[in-house]
Amino acid sequence: MTSQNVTLHPDGPYLLRRAVTRLLPHAALRVESHMRERMPATLVRLAHPADFGRAAVESVGGTPTWWRAAKEREHHRRIARDAQGLTVPTAHGTVLVLLHIAAMRDRAQLHPTLVHELVHAVQMGRTATAADTLARNRHHLGLEHRSRRWLADHDEAIARDEDEAYRIEHLLTAA
Repeated sequence: MTSQNVTLHPDGPYLLRRAVTRLLPHAALRVESHMRERMPATLVRLAHPADFGRAAVESVGGTPTWWRAAKEREHHRRIARDAQGLTVPTAHGTVLVLLHIAAMRDRAQLHPTLVHELVHAVQMGRTATAADTLARNRHHLGLEHRSRRWLADHDEAIARDEDEAYRIEHLLTAA
């Protein structure tokens, strides 16, 4: 397997971009090999907290009301301060991985976070996972409606995916 589907966006701090460029091919290949699944077309971007919400809103492929979009951007900006990364599927069938610039300056966190988010990228390559994640995001933006039961089931699926990502991150980054 080769991971030629992963690219790094050219924006961001030079030294951090250079470090990610060195780690990205090896990390993607190890994640693909371990999971035995292909990496979907994935764009990795170095981002600030304000970029997380904007990416979540733009990824759904619709136009929410300005109020819903502003609430979603603010929610993601708040959680991005503590988050190290975010992975979202896009309506175009690709995956966007955002790495929080301030968190990635800690070089010890860079490789584990990259592996973790690439595991999520592979998960988003699963048709049902990507469709459900987009549906949840569209629900939060008021573009479609999902029942409380569906949302609860999806929260359980997110927890399973997060557990898988942490497990693989620990396996692949243990020294």
